[in-house]
Amino acid sequence: MSSKCYVQALLVASLGVLCSAAAAEESKDWSIFVGGGGFYVPEYLGSDDYTFAPALIGTIQKGPYFIKFNGTQATANILPYESFYAGPLVGFGMGRKDVSDKVVKKLPEVDNELWVGAAVGGGYAGLMLQRDNIGAGIEVAHDVLGGSGTTATFNIGYEVNATERLAFGVDLSTTFADGTYADTYYSISAKGAAASGLKQYKADAGFRDVSVDLSSRYAFTEKWGVGGVVGGSVLLGDFADSPIVKERGQRANGRGGLFLWYRF
Repeated sequence: MSSKCYVQALLVASLGVLCSAAAAEESKDWSIFVGGGGFYVPEYLGSDDYTFAPALIGTIQKGPYFIKFNGTQATANILPYESFYAGPLVGFGMGRKDVSDKVVKKLPEVDNELWVGAAVGGGYAGLMLQRDNIGAGIEVAHDVLGGSGTTATFNIGYEVNATERLAFGVDLSTTFADGTYADTYYSISAKGAAASGLKQYKADAGFRDVSVDLSSRYAFTEKWGVGGVVGGSVLLGDFADSPIVKERGQRANGRGGLFLWYRF
């Protein structure tokens, strides 16, 4: 989905959620975490225009079972295992509308999207230190509302607790997009070329981007804390070669955000 890179940044921000499946067994009680803040992000991947976007994150968890909210996406674990999770995924995408670039604005708009799919992955605590975690996962989603295609995102994350209050994390990810998605966001039809002045272009399926995010979080008390994340994505292949990117935008995008969280 167009917003998937921002969702991934939120995933890093939300208290090591990539690795929480491994740590969940430490407590059989209910755990609820909520947070919110703002992100500075490109209007769409490949744009050189940026905007501020509010974001919410949260987790409802009991033992290994959880529901996690990351921006406009929600995932759940339905398996009773200590270090492995799998479950449904639902997300909302804003498409590509009301962009600032006057040329791209002449291209057909991309409507709102409803992404439905699944997420699987695993985590391991105590890889090299007593207070570190590593996790990896795959998310596959298909747009059932706007017809924007199918994406598969692969990620691996690592987090270390420097102290009982301070933690740092890094996340690497890449997204594969099918031909429908490539057409929707990066191809330019004859009609679009005539309207915008950009040359006609056909984008094929492939790996869309490589992304990296660095995060940190600090707990003021047992319940309250703050965090931040900075990162970026680099478009690949046909996605980077699209005139939407080469002539009107940039293949590398940055992002960053701050958030406040509370644990019940």
